[in-house]
Amino acid sequence: MTIIITSAVLLLSLVILASSCGPNQRILESANENQVSSEEPVAINMNATQPVSGFDQDLNAMRTADFKFIVVFRRKDGQPLDAADKELIRKKAVRANRRRLSDEDKAVIIGSNVPFITGEFDELKERFQMENYSEPESGAMFTNTVPTR
Repeated sequence: MTIIITSAVLLLSLVILASSCGPNQRILESANENQVSSEEPVAINMNATQPVSGFDQDLNAMRTADFKFIVVFRRKDGQPLDAADKELIRKKAVRANRRRLSDEDKAVIIGSNVPFITGEFDELKERFQMENYSEPESGAMFTNTVPTR
């Protein structure tokens, strides 16, 4: 008798499980309603916040990481950085906590928590355009003494 009851409960459980795993018809119908034909114009909400991408996204990532000093170097001719440019920046910005190539390889964003040594960027400033995105309350970007981390 217990075998029959157990078999019936098991069979009933399987039937319930199988019927509950099917697709939800309401969701399928709403998906069909949301499809836009190629003939209908698509409305775009221009007041909606546009997603940040590229350079702005990379700059915001540096700010979110709470770097005190954020500097951007770009070639003066506006062209993408070549291998020699990247190598020079890597060699001269040794105190950087993070370097990020951005803006379709046209900019390098450098984030640091310690000030740079006076003269450290002289060669870079001759070759590249330097943009300072550091917060004003960060203090002096350059120091005459070697800072400790």
